[in-house]
Amino acid sequence: MIRYVLHRLIVFCIRLAIAAIILVTLIEVGYCVFGGSNTHVWEIAISEDLDRVFPDGEFVANLKTRILQSSFVILIAYGGTVVVGYAWGILGARLLRFRARLIFAAPWTILACAPAFWFVVCVAIFSFFQWKRPGFADDLVVETGPDILQWWNAAVVALPLLAVAASWQLRAVAGVLEKEASQPFVTGLFLSGYRDEDIFHRNIAKRSGKQLISLFDQTLPVILGGLIVSEWAFHYEGMGALAVDAVKSASYLGIFIAGIWSAVLIGFAEVVRELVCQEERRGS
Repeated sequence: MIRYVLHRLIVFCIRLAIAAIILVTLIEVGYCVFGGSNTHVWEIAISEDLDRVFPDGEFVANLKTRILQSSFVILIAYGGTVVVGYAWGILGARLLRFRARLIFAAPWTILACAPAFWFVVCVAIFSFFQWKRPGFADDLVVETGPDILQWWNAAVVALPLLAVAASWQLRAVAGVLEKEASQPFVTGLFLSGYRDEDIFHRNIAKRSGKQLISLFDQTLPVILGGLIVSEWAFHYEGMGALAVDAVKSASYLGIFIAGIWSAVLIGFAEVVRELVCQEERRGS
């Protein structure tokens, strides 16, 4: 097992290096070839470049704060996606005859299809009239007591991401179980006198375990991609907003840091999934 872990970590490092090379190439091509910039990637002044996105000079402190802020959003969006996606997906597959999957997915799909601009406008109007707050996450600071406000701000930013990811996760989980339920052995077990509950939980769900595990990290790239739009729209000082600010101010290092941070999270989640699947295969 240790040998397999080391192998996956080496593969992870290689993938991360490839992602870094591709990201640097895209920055160079985007700004110098298509953007007409005279400053190449290898010619940037590090301090001057970082000052464009961290004007106060506190690079390390601000980066830690942005990572922490985005971590709250990812924890809510990704955690909610896994809980809702698997719970509702399994229940939807269990109630296949009533088309429960479509019913459960409907509210998330509708919310996911709502234009983000109008969602931001609605939250802004409600925030202003309810709490007399014209802004979003950057207008109040909790100085004493537990900072419940930061979790509220993170939840507002995470809601659009949760809607998109949960809708996909729900359909994917239900689709795997429904495909397994259509196998000939299910009909044979039913004709042999087995109950529906036993067939579903002891056979269909058990046989689909490996495929279900392989789905748990598939929504993370969607969440990280949507983080850029959602954080920027809600004035939320996280890594997604850093990517937008870096692009607007032509900060090469800002773009690189935001991109590598996303690549590390996606790669780490993939390593965890591979290790879990390997352990599942060893156990079976």
